[in-house]
Amino acid sequence: MTGIAHMEKSILNFISTLLSGKFAEAERSLERMDKRFKNPEEKRALHALRGLLNSYQADDRESLIYRVFSDVPPERRAKELLEELENHLKHSLSGGDTYFDVWVLILRNIKKLPTPHRLKAEDQSQVTGEAS
Repeated sequence: MTGIAHMEKSILNFISTLLSGKFAEAERSLERMDKRFKNPEEKRALHALRGLLNSYQADDRESLIYRVFSDVPPERRAKELLEELENHLKHSLSGGDTYFDVWVLILRNIKKLPTPHRLKAEDQSQVTGEAS
């Protein structure tokens, strides 16, 4: 994951902003990164982030970012996915890919990230709905 080590703070800030539902701020963050990060590895990482932005804005419940936070505790699900991803990457014939490095970074830092705001809102509405 050394190819994106210098991008970690920017990536985690972007993901936190996105999951908090601050779409305009997340888009501006991505634009700033796009201006700062120019080499092919960095552009590949930005491609991963654009995909996350698009799937989260579209409320794609089948996307990986939602699946991490669904069903089981996020830390456990992230650990499972991280192990699968690292195993896949170990056996991959191609070298490292910063697209996957972004996911490794996210999964390793899942405890630092907020629960997706849409899932929080659903949880709160279920609680208030059950209380009525």
